Amino acid sequence: MWQVEEKQDRAWVHTRVKRHFSELVRLSGPAAMARVGVFSLGMVDTAMVGHYATSHLAWLNLANQSIIMFTLVIGIGFLLGALVYVAEAFGRGDPLECGRVWRRSLPMTFAMGLVIILTCLPAESLLLMTGQTPEKAEMAGDLILILSLGLPAHMLFFIGSMFLDGIKRPSISFFLMIGANVINVSLNYALIFGHFGMPEMGAEGSAWASTAIRWFIAISITGYILFAPSTQKYGARLPHGQRWADWAGQRKMGYASATALAAEVAAFSGLVIFAGWLGTEPLAAYGIINQISGVPLMASIGIGIATAVRVGIAYGRRDRFDTALAGWMGLVVGSIVMTITSILLVAFGEEFTSVFSSDESVIIIIIPLLVVIAISMVFDAFQMIMSNVLRGLKESWWPTGIQSFVYLGTMIPICYYLAFTVEMGLLGLIWGTLIASFLSFALLTLRFMWLVRPHS
Repeated sequence: MWQVEEKQDRAWVHTRVKRHFSELVRLSGPAAMARVGVFSLGMVDTAMVGHYATSHLAWLNLANQSIIMFTLVIGIGFLLGALVYVAEAFGRGDPLECGRVWRRSLPMTFAMGLVIILTCLPAESLLLMTGQTPEKAEMAGDLILILSLGLPAHMLFFIGSMFLDGIKRPSISFFLMIGANVINVSLNYALIFGHFGMPEMGAEGSAWASTAIRWFIAISITGYILFAPSTQKYGARLPHGQRWADWAGQRKMGYASATALAAEVAAFSGLVIFAGWLGTEPLAAYGIINQISGVPLMASIGIGIATAVRVGIAYGRRDRFDTALAGWMGLVVGSIVMTITSILLVAFGEEFTSVFSSDESVIIIIIPLLVVIAISMVFDAFQMIMSNVLRGLKESWWPTGIQSFVYLGTMIPICYYLAFTVEMGLLGLIWGTLIASFLSFALLTLRFMWLVRPHS
């Protein structure tokens, strides 16, 4: 798998560490901010709906963090292999192959979008089956149907951003998300509260705004890839000219990624169901917790994607030592970012929480949990980075197996035990998440160490 290694002196190592660090910062900054930009769309929805009514916030959280997130992340998982294959082709100096990866992924993107919409149709019945009250199931079910119309567009945006990340152009997605967020605030203000002559729709207005924004960013990024002068050398407008069997490796990685993400999101969707069993206020509080911790976690995904690009480029050269350095430097950068954000979360948690709700009964639930939330957030970020590192090495089923085992086989029963048997309530859900995230991080790291070990 690896080339014959030459002995590297200290000066070479120092140079490569500096190179990886600077490249990771350069790539992960826009990539992370683009992911934060996507996530901030949901943050704005949560904050504005939370100030409209706690009941509407509970319905929106149930819709977004159950079926919508589950179906969307599975669809995205099928496309994740594109990033690794674009990065590897870029590392080999093959721009036309980069474009072929994007073009051949488009039919799967549209097919998965259609499947997602069909899956969301029986949303109300599915929520009733999970033990939600008829009111919650009906209101969240209506929101799911509206939001599902924008999910094919979200996937189209995602495959475009993966292509741009792989060719080291993540800033395009970042600037696009700035514009999307500005528009989203205006649409939410109009549709949630009934301004500018629009009807007052509450959470339903937020759902329609989200769907419109998703189509806006999808059309914009696709148009850029197809028509921007800087992307023409990648042949994005040319037929990819490949048979289905020619890119089986990319799909295999996508199947594995989708399975892993399905397990993880199913587990976290289960926690949303548990929070719903605890009551309306705990459900609203749990949604706010996910929003507060989501920004640094999105940043860590950006770091992980940038690390996967660096690992993929080094792996494309079959350079074991440089591949290992790329992976470890991703974790170093992630550690710096997560340490800073965790300190800020604990120090200003009450201020962050008040952004999303003015309901004291919700805020008082969250404040005592902030330290545990911060620690859990750190290990969740670390395991996200390491899973991307492994996918940069074209690992398919190992990260899938690890994450499936941890989140479905470990986190769900631990969270249920702590929340209901030990009667820790929402704190039990957070502690269960922390334990599972640490275990996932440890196992993924051991796998990476095994793959980049020196061979005798």
